[in-house]
Parts: sequence; C-alpha cells; structure tokens
Amino acid sequence: MPITPIFAAIAVPRRAGRRRAPSAALRRAFRWCRLCHARAAQRRHLAELDERMLKDAGITPDQAARECAKPWWRA
Repeated sequence: MPITPIFAAIAVPRRAGRRRAPSAALRRAFRWCRLCHARAAQRRHLAELDERMLKDAGITPDQAARECAKPWWRA
C-alpha cells in the first residue's frame, strides 16, 4: 500500500489559468493610495491659485497655506 501525505487529502487543487481576487486589505490599500495621490494633486493645484481666485472660492490665503502645508497622508 503506498503512503500518501496527510495533507494530500485536504489540499485543494488550483485551476490552471485562474487567479484569485485580491483581498479586501489589498483593495483598501490601493484605495488609500489613490486618495492620498488625489489629495496631493488638489493641494498642488490650491497652491497655484492667486489671491483673487482664492477669494472667489471663499478661501483666505492663510487657510490655503495651512492646507498646502499638510503632508500628503493627512486629511
């Protein structure tokens, strides 16, 4: 009688050519990266606005400077 490994009975064969979906944690990490990238881009654009444009948006230059000084990961 041949000896079979004990894990052979519980191992689930994978289908060739089929990939597993990314985990929820990986999706959240990608979403967080996109959010941080968008924040950084918005802050760069805010820094380019002149005083007249900031006034039209209802933002003071001090508020804009504080927002632009935040690191990319901070909301």
